[in-house]
Amino acid sequence: MPASDMSSKSPKLSIPAKSLPSLQLPFRTTDISHAAPALCAAYDYYLSLPQLRTLWNSRDFPDWNNEPILKPALQALEVTFRFLSIVFSDPRPHSNRREWYRSIESLAIHQIEIIAMLCEDEELNPQTRGGVPTADLTVDTTNNESRSYSEASLLPRLATWYKSKDVAQRILLTVECQMRRCSYTLGLGEPNLAGKPSLLYDRVCRPSEIHALKTTPYDERVENYENHAVHATHQIAESWIHTSRMLLERITDAILSKRLEQAAEDCHAVERIWKLLAEVEDLHLMMDPDEFLRLKNQLSVRSSSGETASFCFRSKELVELTKMCRDLRHRVPEILEVEVDPKGGPRIQEAAMKLYVSKSSFEKVHLLQAMQAIEAAMKRFFYAYKQVLTVVMGSSEANGNRVGLSCDSCDSLTQIFLEPTYFPSLDAAKTFLGYLWDNNDHKWP
Repeated sequence: MPASDMSSKSPKLSIPAKSLPSLQLPFRTTDISHAAPALCAAYDYYLSLPQLRTLWNSRDFPDWNNEPILKPALQALEVTFRFLSIVFSDPRPHSNRREWYRSIESLAIHQIEIIAMLCEDEELNPQTRGGVPTADLTVDTTNNESRSYSEASLLPRLATWYKSKDVAQRILLTVECQMRRCSYTLGLGEPNLAGKPSLLYDRVCRPSEIHALKTTPYDERVENYENHAVHATHQIAESWIHTSRMLLERITDAILSKRLEQAAEDCHAVERIWKLLAEVEDLHLMMDPDEFLRLKNQLSVRSSSGETASFCFRSKELVELTKMCRDLRHRVPEILEVEVDPKGGPRIQEAAMKLYVSKSSFEKVHLLQAMQAIEAAMKRFFYAYKQVLTVVMGSSEANGNRVGLSCDSCDSLTQIFLEPTYFPSLDAAKTFLGYLWDNNDHKWP
């Protein structure tokens, strides 16, 4: 550890060139694009994505700036409640019910945590504060339950069904705990011990319209119980992907407006959503292998010899989200208030080193760290997705039906995980700063 008297001196950020470690910092990203248009169209059709997008993009409360972000998040949560009812209604004797219950409950809890975080940040942000559609319990105490709690959501009904009662009530308690720091609650039937105003959940989320999209176009000709599980899994993922895209648009606007601490908060939300997406994909590991592969054949979900894109790239929203996360690297010079040296000099690296040492603009450090956290979470998602694909469909499918791949010709998922950092200047700044410490006997020079 550094000596205790280090803070009284300023570090010298220049080191003899011969003592610097050699760093190769080429920036080459994998060229990702969505799959063939026909495959993307089939994916959208199966998940009813055009109808979902209409619900995501509807603006029912023009004075509520956070609506485009919270609405798809709440709709993903409602689909999770539907998924929970599917699991509890599963009549198959070989289904691993206990692990299914735990997995869906964990997924719901993690979504509620992110939703609560978005609600907290909303109230601290003057750009989004106010305009939240809520009902006050004190307005009509004789009929507050019908006015203030959802009547269309599945969760209150699951909390009264003997099969799902325990899990649903634990989820309601999570809502109560996670929303404690907010001035309002979600209105799902949670205890609301503080008597706070309740979000008009039915008007914001539109549960009835969400559940109208629970059927798939192949229900009549596909007799496979995993069909609705796969359908719900991907609807949850797509809703959160859309939320992330809306957050990234707000991050860009906050950086341009110099609201860096707010941008950092949204970056951490995007990081958490990438981790949540990995948890959603893990649900495929719980599905029956034989029935899932039969469903894959029934839906004609297979990699053709001419198709090189991985299955996840049939989601055009996921491809756009990945590109938007990569493009955060272009904001680094603006955050550091340094112009890029046209001759390739280390201006950005030196500015980052000084920022890390001085701690004078902590909001910049928070934002840069959060942006790198997004990169780490995103790359972990694609690496984990490759492993899930291998376990669920087999290594041949995960490799795009290519055998004997070399490191140079590996699939796009592996390339994304192995490609160089998106923030080479920040990486170099930390490397050299660490080298500075290591070569000065752990004391400031």
